[in-house]
Amino acid sequence: MITQFRNIKRNINEDHVLTWEVFTILVLVALIFIGGITRLTESGLSITEWSPVTGIFFPLSDVSWNNEFDKYKLIPEFILMNPEMTLHQFKIIYFWEWFHRFIARFLGLVFFIPYIYFIYHKKLSRIENKFFPIILLMGIIQAFVGWYMVKSGLSENINVSQYRLAMHLSIAFLILGAIFLLAQYRYQKFIETNIGIPISYKISSYLLVGFIFLQIIFGAFMSGLRAGKSYNTWPLLDGEIIPDGLFAMTTWYLNFFENILTVQFDHRMLAYFIIILIFVQLKWMRRLSSKIIYKSTQYLFLFIFLQIVFGIFAILYQVPIYLGIIHQIGAVLVYLFALRQFFLLNLCEIKLYQAPL
Repeated sequence: MITQFRNIKRNINEDHVLTWEVFTILVLVALIFIGGITRLTESGLSITEWSPVTGIFFPLSDVSWNNEFDKYKLIPEFILMNPEMTLHQFKIIYFWEWFHRFIARFLGLVFFIPYIYFIYHKKLSRIENKFFPIILLMGIIQAFVGWYMVKSGLSENINVSQYRLAMHLSIAFLILGAIFLLAQYRYQKFIETNIGIPISYKISSYLLVGFIFLQIIFGAFMSGLRAGKSYNTWPLLDGEIIPDGLFAMTTWYLNFFENILTVQFDHRMLAYFIIILIFVQLKWMRRLSSKIIYKSTQYLFLFIFLQIVFGIFAILYQVPIYLGIIHQIGAVLVYLFALRQFFLLNLCEIKLYQAPL
């Protein structure tokens, strides 16, 4: 892995577009990290307005702070959950929501300004010219979805909608994955290609990425429903392998999204399925002549295993903030390493050309 990092460092020094893509990925990962802290500290509803321009300024005076606190006092979260909150406590949760929005704005600049520059100087490849406009549109949509999510907790509900939270997190991971794969195309010319790979291996990588993404979505529902605060035992769930009450709700399909027991059960079962699938892959990839693919699968197996271990401890200890953060960053690492393996198995033979348009 150290050698791979050294190669990346050398290659980004030779390719300014790759440098930009890697830096954008790092900022986006930081944004997901801060978003996790914002969620786990229940800071997301502390800013009750969406001001794309003036919202960049952090309150400094006592008047500004009291004004923001007065707005927060009007929403159900304060009235029903935090009526004893002090101004000092409010400043802490306000900071995390403000910082999350600030980094989101910074990410927009990090992406947009170099993007315009590279278009003007015709530095982007055909595939980048095809997908970066879509990524830009997704980023704009994400900003509106973020406010749409926050708005769901400002009127009647004391929590944001788990559906909107899942949408917000899903778009973030889609953007992250798209930029990461485009960066892989640029990095691709420095690695071995044209390795004969059985179709079953390729299909397994599609399945793995798909199930990991689905697991991330269920993780958002776990967070939105605070499902990790309940059924804090393992390996049994509510004292059973398959507990009663999985379909307690009359409308059966709502159990998958609104029944805490069912959501946690599905999250656990998906984790077990994913670890079995990556174990099978590890056996398969060992047969290939490519050391890069096998090493990539080894790292992926390690991160999936650790992610499950931290997930178990998060459940047992009712998701303390530090374990929740580790688990969320673990999801990012698992996702990126799964995409890396997916790229090596399916897309590595596609050459990158620097031709304009």
